[in-house]
This record gives sequence, C-alpha cells and structure tokens, in this order.
Amino acid sequence: MKLPALSENKPLRLGSLMLLYAAQGAPEGLLYIAIPAWFAAQGVGADAIAGYIAIILLPWSFKLFNGILMDRYAWAPMGRKRPWLILAQLILIGSLVWFAGLGEPTEALLWFAAAGFAVNFAGAFQDVAIDGMAIDILGEEERATANGLMWGGKTLGTAGFGFLTGRLISDEGHALAAIVTAAFVAVVMLLPLLLRERAGEKLMPWSDGQASTHTQSVQVQRWWPLVTGVSKAMMRPASLALAAGILVAFLAYGLKTAFSPTLAVQELQWDRGLFTDRDATADLLGGLFGIFVSGWLADKVGPLRALGGALIGMAVLNAAATAMWQTEGFYFAYLLLYSVLFVLMSVCTYAIAMGQSRGSVAATQFSIFMALLNFGTSIGAGQLGWLRDVGGYEAAFAACAALSAIALGFYALSVRLSRALETSTVLSDQEMRL
Repeated sequence: MKLPALSENKPLRLGSLMLLYAAQGAPEGLLYIAIPAWFAAQGVGADAIAGYIAIILLPWSFKLFNGILMDRYAWAPMGRKRPWLILAQLILIGSLVWFAGLGEPTEALLWFAAAGFAVNFAGAFQDVAIDGMAIDILGEEERATANGLMWGGKTLGTAGFGFLTGRLISDEGHALAAIVTAAFVAVVMLLPLLLRERAGEKLMPWSDGQASTHTQSVQVQRWWPLVTGVSKAMMRPASLALAAGILVAFLAYGLKTAFSPTLAVQELQWDRGLFTDRDATADLLGGLFGIFVSGWLADKVGPLRALGGALIGMAVLNAAATAMWQTEGFYFAYLLLYSVLFVLMSVCTYAIAMGQSRGSVAATQFSIFMALLNFGTSIGAGQLGWLRDVGGYEAAFAACAALSAIALGFYALSVRLSRALETSTVLSDQEMRL
C-alpha cells in the first residue's frame, strides 16, 4: 500500500512534525538534564559543567550556514528537505553511539563535550530540515496548531528522556541511556524514510518518481541571489530588532540551563535522581502546556501579548529567586513555572520569526533567527563562572531577570518597526498566528 504524501494529509503532516520534534528533544533530555546531573553527582564542578553545556550548544549557532546550504542544494526528486533530514538522523544515531562508548566523566569530560557537540551538530541539521519542511508543506491556517504541537512534542521528548535516561544512568550507566536514545531516534526515522514530502517524488534514490513542480519553482539555483536576498531581509530594522530580542532572551535561558544542575544537586542537596525527575516533570508540564494551551492562549490574546506576558513573568520569577531560591520548595516551583513561561515564549518567538521570514529566502532567514536563539543559549551558559564569582547564584538569577526585561524592549521595537504588524491585526494575520 502506498502511503499518502505529507503535503496531502493534514493529520499525518501534523503528527509527523510533532514526532520529529520529539526525536529532536530526546537527545536534549539526555545531554542537558541527565548528564549534567550525573556530572554534578560525580563531583564535577559548576564551572566545568557550564563549560560542557556551552560547548555542546555551539553547533546550534551554525544553523545560519545549515539553512543556506539546504536552501542552495537539494536533491529535488526526493523532496526539498527530506534527504537532508534522513542524513542528519543517521549522523545523530552514530553520534549517540559514540557518546555511549565514553568512560567516566572525571577522566573524559572533554570527550563528553566533543561527543555532545557531534550529537548537537547532527541535531541542528535535523532541526533546520524539519523547519524548512514545515514552511514548505504547512498551510498558513495550520501554523497555530503546528507550532504548539511541534514545540510541545520537543518538550515532551526532552522531559520523557530526561526522566528515562536519568533512571537508566542510575541503574545501568550512561551507555545504555545513550543507546536507548539512539534507538528512539531510529524508530522516528521511519517517518522520513516512508513518507514523501509531495506526491510523485522518489521514496528512495532507486525508486520511481520525479521532482514536484513546487520544489522546482522555489529552489534557488545560484548562490548570489540567495546571499543578497537573505542580507536584504536581515538588514530590515524590524528584523535586526527581532534578532536582538531573540539573542538576549535566550542568553537568560542558557544561563539558567547552566546553573540549574549544580544549584539543585550541590547547593540544595537534592539527590541526582530527584533533580532529573523534577526537571523532567517541569518539562512535561511545559510540553503539555505547549500542546493544549499555548495555541489557544496566543490566539486569544495575540502572540505578541503572550510573548510579553511570558517575558515579564520570567523577569519577575527570577527577581523573586534572588531572595528566595534557598527557601524550602521554592526551586521546584520555580522549575515548573519557568518551564511553562519558557514554552510560551519559545512558541511565540517561532511564530513571530516565521511571520518575518518571507519570500524565496524564508527558510534561510528563519534559520538565522533560530541560530541566534541557540547562539544566545550557548553564550549565556558560558557566563555562569564570572557571575558566581561576582555575586553567587543571586547574581545569576538577577542577570536572568534583567535579560528578560531587555529582550522585551527589543521585541516591542521590532513590532513597532514592522509595517506588516502595524497595518494588520495580530489575530487576522495568519502568518503571525499560533
């Protein structure tokens, strides 16, 4: 039986994008939650863990180049992004197997960082391929549902594998945790292997089929039009302000990602398993919120207002944490509320970035915004050491609060500068809807 193409079947299209994002989130649960907590329990210092996180996050900053490469080169008979997606998932599986073969963190921390870098290098290619595919095959009216499902799927993948791999590390060691993560990615890889982007395309290189007329019409054939088009799009004042807002907002997230495991395990004396369980629970709550609430809320009040509310909430929460982080029960409540606010901020950021990414270079421009998102996360994680030296964890929380407030200013400026937003209502502009 021949399966329908993704462009022809809405439930298959939305379900596949959600599962592909879950496969993107699964390695993050291992690398960002379970492994740092394991490091902390093994006596690895906060600065070393922050350095590990900063290194493994760096490949996400290369998404600009990934997007340009994918927009320029495509093997159209198999789809515009599907061959890139399959290749990225193969490399991701191999990198996780390499990660599984490493020794103890006290003896091989640099190799853990290198293997984590490789995992995220493949993950970043996978992410750009999925986003590009989504831009190509989603109808404008589907973006509300799709953004919530995709981000919710990723967050649930992170939460589920943060919990699962944390338990596996406790019982069997990190090797089995990495292998199980690789196996999940391999199962999800069946989707791009079995489903075409558009009807009539080749399923495999040796299969019958040909490039669709849509793919041929939008494919960029030369470098210069691509580079000049992207440059003009990014030099728009609204795009520059949005880029600054994304960078600053995710500096705060990177800093929080770096300090969370050592604060919980070494300062609050949480058991490593307790931290991974609670962090995964927070991610689970965020994922469910992303799937069932974020789209409805953004449609109700508008994604721009929802984004502003999320950033204000994060600023207030971090400001309160400067005085209360050692209070009994506060930090678990912090993790839960932060996860919900972060998911809302992220989904709205994705939608706004999609709205400002238009024309033949839309996928590349969107990948630039997402590269800045991840570059900010990586740079933010690297700032923990000097902030702790200046003022301890209180200084880290205060920096997160200030960065969220500054980001809100840049987002507001971007909206003011965007003629499209000034001349249309948020709820009727389908490119901005969630």
